[in-house]
Formats: sequence, C-alpha cells, structure tokens
Amino acid sequence: MATPNGPRRGSLQFWPRVRAKRIYPKISFWVKDSLSGFAAYKVGMVQYSATETRKNVNQGKKIVRAATVLAIPPIYPISLVFYKKHQKITEYFNIKDTPKDFKKDLKRKINFKLDEYGKIPDEFDEIRIKVATFPRKTKLKKTPEIFELGCNLELEKAKELLGKELKIEDFFSAGEMVDVTAITKGKGTQGVIKRFGVKLRNHKSKKGVRRVGSIGSVVPRKVDWRVPMPGQLGFQQRTEYNKLILKISDNLEEINKKQGFKGYGLVRTKYLLLDGSVPGPRKRLIILRKPKKQRKNIMQIGEIIK
Repeated sequence: MATPNGPRRGSLQFWPRVRAKRIYPKISFWVKDSLSGFAAYKVGMVQYSATETRKNVNQGKKIVRAATVLAIPPIYPISLVFYKKHQKITEYFNIKDTPKDFKKDLKRKINFKLDEYGKIPDEFDEIRIKVATFPRKTKLKKTPEIFELGCNLELEKAKELLGKELKIEDFFSAGEMVDVTAITKGKGTQGVIKRFGVKLRNHKSKKGVRRVGSIGSVVPRKVDWRVPMPGQLGFQQRTEYNKLILKISDNLEEINKKQGFKGYGLVRTKYLLLDGSVPGPRKRLIILRKPKKQRKNIMQIGEIIK
C-alpha cells in the first residue's frame, strides 16, 4: 500500500488554538440585510438524489449526495442592542408578548424582574436584535440560548419584532446559499499525528513513532511556535461558506425515520435540509447567516433517501 500523503492539518491561521468560550458561536460580522441570521439544532445526516449540473464526468446524471438535517426551534427577539463606534452603549429589553412557558425557561438563564426595561438612545450607529431560542418545543433538555443577530431595519420596525416569534421563511428560502457557523466537536488533548497530520516515523525510531523528528535547532535555544506540538483539538468556532439550502418544510413524515435519528430522536418542529456537512455534534446550536461570498447554486434536490 502506498504511503498516504496530504496537506498539513491544523492551519496556523487559527492561533492560538484554544477552546471556545461558550458552546454556541458569537458572530461579529453580519451582511447588511433586514435580518441576516437564524439558528437551528443539528439533527443528523441523510442522502438525497440530485442531477449534477457542474461540468464533470457526471454532468446531467443523477447522483447521490449527503445532506444535513437541522431542526428549527421557535426563536423570540427579547431586546434591541445599540452600538456606537462598534461599542455597545445600551439595551432595550421587552418580553411582554412572549409565551408564559418561554418566560419561565428564560428566567433560568437570566435573572429579570420586569417585562420591559432600558431606554432607547438618541444617537446610535447600529442596531442588533438579541434573540433567545425555545428548546422546549423541540423536546431537547436545554435552556434557551441567547445571542445577537445582525439587523438593518428601522427602529420602529425593529421594536415591532420584540416578543413575536420569528419564522425562517421570512428570511431564507430553498435554493439560497448560507454561511454556517458552529463550535466543532471537542476531542480533548491530542498528539501531533492527529492534531497536525505529521507523518509517522520509522518503527525503529529512538524517541518514538508518533512524534516530530526535531523541535528546533541547538542555537537559538528556543522552540519556534510553528513547530507541531500536542494540545487541544476541537471545540473551536469555525465557519463554512456557501452551503445550499435544499428544503425548508414542516412535513415531518418525509424526514423522520421510524427509530428516529441516532443521538437525537425524532424531529418535532420545522426542519431545514442543507447540502453537505455541518461542523459540531448532534443537538448543538448552528447559526445560519447571509453569505459573505456569494456563489451560484449548483444542485436541485430530487428525492430524500432516509
């Protein structure tokens, strides 16, 4: 068998490689749009048939591709966050119109006494909407996740959204491209072979097989930061660009398996089908946003293969 070769893993673009601060991502860049993001829970993967439209050997033929199922939980805007010169200046909080069950779950996450508090400033440069998920509807044992979404609406229209459930069909549709951001699956402390793809040494090597050959020169007496070393792998925030939305539907019989998805169970809310894979394990929150670098659609869904 030939020796496998491949590019070095563990890009130095992301450095230092440390664990994420929280289990769901924080996004600083939003495309200018009315509301440029949404959230979902990763369920599992299925296969679907499609007609290849790209110029290759299979052009015009039916092929089978992998797709990721994402469950869409109810999402409620709870406050408006105001920024000036890229710094948060104040926040206007209002949950009067949200359901009672949602308020109880939200109270476990944050301590609040009033349904409405805060003031709207006279001057601000940017508005962002802070939203919270309602995982109880998906039958997941989670507390609501709270995060901000980019917003380019006028102040009065943004205030009207507070307390009302957001619907994904108002912001995304089948055939669109989205960027997907999530916290990857954590793998703990790993060695240089798995973490950086270093080649295995000869089985008679003096100082071990699964190690680097040299960590630097004698002079200067220091180890360069670029040298592959053991350390944390996974549980890091990563973004994948231009994922195609194949379908948004509430027809659960079409997607659910009899025994449910492994590690998740049955999908009980509206779902979204996304071409390809998505970072992170099952049940983890995935944030979808408008694409930063738009490209053309290439696939049309045919039939879902469970």
